[in-house]
This record gives sequence, structure tokens and C-alpha cells, in this order.
Amino acid sequence: MEKETLIGEITHYFTAIGVAIVKAKKNFKKGVRIHIKGATTDFYQDIYSMQLNHKDISKASKGQQIGMKVDQRVREGDKIYLVEKIKEKKSKKVAKTSKTKKARKVKKTKETKKKGKEKKKKVKETKKKGKKSLKKLSRKIKKKTKKSKKVSKKK
Repeated sequence: MEKETLIGEITHYFTAIGVAIVKAKKNFKKGVRIHIKGATTDFYQDIYSMQLNHKDISKASKGQQIGMKVDQRVREGDKIYLVEKIKEKKSKKVAKTSKTKKARKVKKTKETKKKGKEKKKKVKETKKKGKKSLKKLSRKIKKKTKKSKKVSKKK
């Protein structure tokens, strides 16, 4: 999962050199992943170049206006979000989970036994129906063969 926090806003963009002027609302540093989002802008990139007064910097402090090289066109008013990966914490509920797992297993076994019995009943019923239909078919076939024998004897 990812968490996004607002770190700045675009105040100006220089099209010819692909640099955005950013007003920092929080501290951030070079190399972090950001999400630039606006009315028509929506892309992710890593910060690889930042300058303050035409000098390279590695950190931007709150309130500073810095120049940042961007991969795509941005517009004034676009927001910049810091993208952070969130690590999921594992809970330590071993004792409770083992009891509930056992209870689930018991329920499942009871349910599966019932389902198994129901399936067996259905299979038996279909077999009975199948035998009856087979008997009917065999009778019809015998009748047809008898009739065909009679017709062949008359000729």
C-alpha cells in the first residue's frame, strides 16, 4: 500500500527547459518518489534535480521556492504529493486464532458431511431414474425389433 502526503505546489513552469518552481509546504529530499496531480496533470516521478538560487540542493525546507526538473508538462496550482510505502503490521493473536481455526474446522467437517450425504442421495436418485429409463428404452427397442422381424417375415 502507498500513502501520499502533500509536500508542495507548483507556482510556475518553464516550458523550454522543463523546470517547475515549487513552493515547499513540508521538508523533502532528493531521490524520493512524488506524485504530481492537477486538473489535467497526473503522473509519478522520482526527484533527481533540485536547485535553489541556481545551486544544486539535496533537501528542500518548508517555505522555500525551489526549481525542480520534471518529466512532463505541469501547470500552476498542481499539487505535489510524497509517495511512501506502508508496511503492514502483523498482529500477535496466536492463541485466539488457533481456537477459532479449530471451531471453523469442526463446522466445515459437519457441513461437508451433510453435503456428502446429500450428494449421495442425489446420485442414488439419478441412478434409479437412469435404470428406469434404460428399462423403458430396452422395451421399446425389443418392440421395434419384433415388429421389424414380423415385417421381414411377411415379405
